Amino acid sequence: MFQNGLPAEVLLLFTILIWTLYFLIYISSPENKVNQWCCICGFLLSIGVLKEYFYYSGIFAGTGVCFLGVEYALDELINSILTAVLYYIAMPCVMIFSFYFCHLDKLRPRLFRFLCFLIFVPVLAFGIVYPWSQTRVIPLENPSAFFIVSSYNLIYGVIATIPILITLFMEKNYSYFRQRRLVSLIALLPLWYWLITLFLIHMLKLEFLYKLWQGNALILAGLFVYYVRHLFRDGIWGMRLNREYFNWEADEIPIPDNIRYINHMLKNELAKLSWCSRELRGMEIMQMKPELDIIDRSVSHISEFVRKTSRYAGEINLNLQDVDIRRLFEEVANEMTAEWQGKVKIYTDKKRFLHCDYDYMKEVLCNLTANALEAMGKEGELIFSCLLPRENIALIRVKDTGTGITQKDLSCIFDPYFTEGKGNGHMGLGLAYCRNVIKAHGGYIQVKTQCGRERHGTVFTICIPAGTKEKRRKIHERINKSTDC
Repeated sequence: MFQNGLPAEVLLLFTILIWTLYFLIYISSPENKVNQWCCICGFLLSIGVLKEYFYYSGIFAGTGVCFLGVEYALDELINSILTAVLYYIAMPCVMIFSFYFCHLDKLRPRLFRFLCFLIFVPVLAFGIVYPWSQTRVIPLENPSAFFIVSSYNLIYGVIATIPILITLFMEKNYSYFRQRRLVSLIALLPLWYWLITLFLIHMLKLEFLYKLWQGNALILAGLFVYYVRHLFRDGIWGMRLNREYFNWEADEIPIPDNIRYINHMLKNELAKLSWCSRELRGMEIMQMKPELDIIDRSVSHISEFVRKTSRYAGEINLNLQDVDIRRLFEEVANEMTAEWQGKVKIYTDKKRFLHCDYDYMKEVLCNLTANALEAMGKEGELIFSCLLPRENIALIRVKDTGTGITQKDLSCIFDPYFTEGKGNGHMGLGLAYCRNVIKAHGGYIQVKTQCGRERHGTVFTICIPAGTKEKRRKIHERINKSTDC
């Protein structure tokens, strides 16, 4: 198969696969220099497959171009330039990858900078002696030049590989050794296959194996599968993916199941801290009182976090009943705004009974009210309203005249643990919980906000089914009878 080379379409497919693999390596840890330079090396080494595709697919066949005053066939010129990039530049980049892998940039920064300059000196020399526009014909017409270029690449390959292997040997007892070994495998395996099949085989004049280097595409395809497999195990190159199942047709954002395990651990540690605090307070050492107060406040804060997380992450089981929404508004207002100096207004439709869960709906309104009061400060106007614009639809609104929500935060406010609030009382779970409660009622929650200088404020609108027509008729009959008495 490799004697005649792979079809052009297959070469293009494998080129895209190579790019995908090294792009995934880059985004696994974009700030990591090892990832960055591995990605650069991968793209440079893929040029060998890409140039073959351009040449044998005939895309630029029959097209001429003038380059530096010389006429060239465009397909041959592109092939020569890409070959020069592959022959001259790829291995110095591999060297830099090796330097970063071995931490040379941190251990010997001056030597690192000097070597980064030194390894590119041959690139300049090759560009002068063997022009880039004629690189394609070197293996065919200039055996001595190809021997020099091949030796250059093979020597650089050995020099780059030895420090990596030494570093792995020295770090074999480190906790991250397995990850480093996986990284070196993905980097060195395709590199050495390429060096042996492209340069060593040509130097030995094994013509029937000249196209064997294209098999690197198959190796990289295997490494792609290897990479994805480790993404779902221990992680690789700084990225790990976890399998999590969810209802993709649902609108709510689920809180991860492993929260209960974290909460269990926190409860155990909190019990220890609380016991230690009580014992130390029993010793009546006055100098320790400020530190113990800090510990107790932290314990209280974490305990509240665990309580809210356990409640908000739990399953929502509704106890539907007939709820007087106006009375519910009044209860929430009395509890939440007792010391607030602003104005509270309540508007409800004549049909003010809703079929919903009283406790859950009250918790939702309390969450929205708490956010509204914080946004307004000491004064403002808080408006509760409930309208039934259609027979079976109820719109519950909580409106404030606060500072509003910025557009940047608006898309995130219903995400679990997202909060812009200040102080220890903000867990970032309130709105996510509200959304899930309303979803359980078969409705949805929307928000409109303004944060300009002249007009500002936020309106949360809850839309839920109001109950059947028969249900509301019975409720109104009961109200009328109680009024007559």
